[in-house]
Amino acid sequence: MSGTSPVLLSQQGAVVTLTLNRPDRMNALDSGMAEVLRDAIEAIHSNATARVVVLRGEGRSFCSGGDVAAMHAHAGDLPGFIEQTINPFHACVLGLQRLQMPVIACAHGALAGGGFSLAMACDFVVSARSARFVVAYPKLGAPADGGLSFFMVQRLGSARALEALTTGGQFTAEQALQLGLVNRVVDDEALQQATEKWVAELLAVAPQSLSELKVLVAAQSAPALQAHLDREKAAFLRCAATPDFAARVAAFAQKRPA
Repeated sequence: MSGTSPVLLSQQGAVVTLTLNRPDRMNALDSGMAEVLRDAIEAIHSNATARVVVLRGEGRSFCSGGDVAAMHAHAGDLPGFIEQTINPFHACVLGLQRLQMPVIACAHGALAGGGFSLAMACDFVVSARSARFVVAYPKLGAPADGGLSFFMVQRLGSARALEALTTGGQFTAEQALQLGLVNRVVDDEALQQATEKWVAELLAVAPQSLSELKVLVAAQSAPALQAHLDREKAAFLRCAATPDFAARVAAFAQKRPA
């Protein structure tokens, strides 16, 4: 993939790195990025030499969520426009879960909305201390997508998950660690080194054992996740068809109160 691609794929030895590459938009998700990421994940499925995957973001943030400016530009058909993004985005989430190798999210800056979801779809999250995890959806009058309502219930329980999802919960890296949303928190300047150390730990595990463990753990929730993503999509599109959603998207894009 070229340096101008919205997602970069590289491999060094047995380690594949996926880099979200829209730094000028804080790696905001649009249909183009979601489609390229989906295809990159699919390519890893058939990569016989890959044993660990690292997912990271270029620039100031891991991923700031859906591209609200692009939504606003397509205000005439918000449900149709959003469906073009949510379909490949949900394929990314399922694809990460179905990989037969562990995936580490290397989190820094903002992880908002779909960016938060994408990190939760990974097997492990190592976070910079300054990272912020933001639910974000309530500001748009939306529920959730990318499986966030699924993963948060898994990690927080129903009551705490619903509180965060309805109030647009924001978590520091330390809070996310205490809640079990991330695995490790390190100083910002140590993030790359900490990620490489964890990769080395995983590569020290017997290859077949590592793959089998990933599959065994993911298989416990795989059917439920797929069904839940379908429900999230339907709920999101119903909300996207409302005047309230359109008004909130416009307010967000124009940086004014809803």
